[in-house]
Amino acid sequence: MTVRQFDAPASSPRRASSMQERGRHPIVRIAWLIARFVRREPVRYELYQQRFGRSPQSFRSDIAAVRDAGIYRGTERLGSDVP
Repeated sequence: MTVRQFDAPASSPRRASSMQERGRHPIVRIAWLIARFVRREPVRYELYQQRFGRSPQSFRSDIAAVRDAGIYRGTERLGSDVP
């Protein structure tokens, strides 16, 4: 068997430069919300904004997406403390 070499360098994964860059994709924010729900950790806009730098409207939208997926946290109203 022969060893083949390729001229093209291996691609490197694109790294996010900041937390806000990572928060640009809704799936990342939604996964973060779901992980907090599963661990029964508080889900407040202040925490969300601190981590992702997003608006209250984005928070409400992401909470709605989690609810639409059928994920609830007990009888608490999710996102009720949004400014």
